[in-house]
Amino acid sequence: MNQALRLEDLREGWNIHGDEERQYLQREYELELPLEHPLAGIPVRVIAQWDGNDDVLLEHLDSDMFSVAHLTWRMAREWPDFPTLEFHGSFAAFLAWEDAWPNG
Repeated sequence: MNQALRLEDLREGWNIHGDEERQYLQREYELELPLEHPLAGIPVRVIAQWDGNDDVLLEHLDSDMFSVAHLTWRMAREWPDFPTLEFHGSFAAFLAWEDAWPNG
């Protein structure tokens, strides 16, 4: 796990599911991701899902970066701009972004 990530720092509303649910979200993310997407080819894992919408918090496995992607649940490969990339940056930047996030 990324050294900068502290799950207890996540705002209330982020659901940290068990392995089975995270694997389900991971499969949907990978299914939707087109080759032209900014995150294509970057190894990530789903670590949380926002309660009330389809945003997932992704931990990059080869760097100290995180992303938030909005899944469409199309259950098929998406267009190049989907799933929507809502955030991309460090965990500290994510926490700051989250404070200004309209979902909060």
